[in-house]
Amino acid sequence: MIASRYVLGPMSSRSESKKAAREKRQEAERVEAERQRRQRIWALAGGAALLAAIVVVALIVISSGDSGGGSDSGDVAAFEGIPQSGIALGDPKAPVTMVEYADPQCPFCRQYTADVLPTLVDKYVQSGDVRMELHLLTFIGTDSDKLARAAYAAGDQDLMWQWMDVAYARQGAENSGYATSDFIDSVSEAAGADAAKVNSASADDAVTKQISAAAASAQRAGISSTPSFEIGPTGGELTELKVNQLEASAFEDAIDQQLADAGK
Repeated sequence: MIASRYVLGPMSSRSESKKAAREKRQEAERVEAERQRRQRIWALAGGAALLAAIVVVALIVISSGDSGGGSDSGDVAAFEGIPQSGIALGDPKAPVTMVEYADPQCPFCRQYTADVLPTLVDKYVQSGDVRMELHLLTFIGTDSDKLARAAYAAGDQDLMWQWMDVAYARQGAENSGYATSDFIDSVSEAAGADAAKVNSASADDAVTKQISAAAASAQRAGISSTPSFEIGPTGGELTELKVNQLEASAFEDAIDQQLADAGK
């Protein structure tokens, strides 16, 4: 598990811990922001003792706007010509499936999307060797829920991956209320989606069920932080893909081994 991740608390205690967590983040940001503003911590998470450091670094990355970098329109061209269906990206007959669990407000999910995903898509998804699934969680706050709903709704137009790529590129400060209707419309337009249809579908029961299904899948898999990943044969049992840094090379060995097991 990489240290620079957002850690999920117990599902039942979210509302109770939100106020305390917010106060803790504000104090931590005041004390640590200047000293650690451009520091990145890459180490194996050693448990609960590292949680405070994780939160501090997350806040610094958000406030500095340095995680991922790049254009605020993302890299939607990277997905051109690749089959999409809802949460799935790539050839449905690909021998290997990789699942990502992410929160739309998570800065490290943004960094993965900007720094790692394009390489994996180009090397493995374009070739038809790997299909990917994106399971969006909403534990950080209200903005997470709004963004996830819109992203799942964009999936009705087979544009979920482009939508989240743009949303991450334009990611605002955590729980700042940045996920306004205008913001969501602008993301939809940049992703090539019909904004009106996204808005309409985001309130549907089908989207609510997708959000619930992602949370249930994360619980079954023992997911406790974002981004987290699973990998395995398509249609078969998936196992945790453990990485200690958000670089393409950290994923490639596991993917190559899965492909070798599949005879590729």
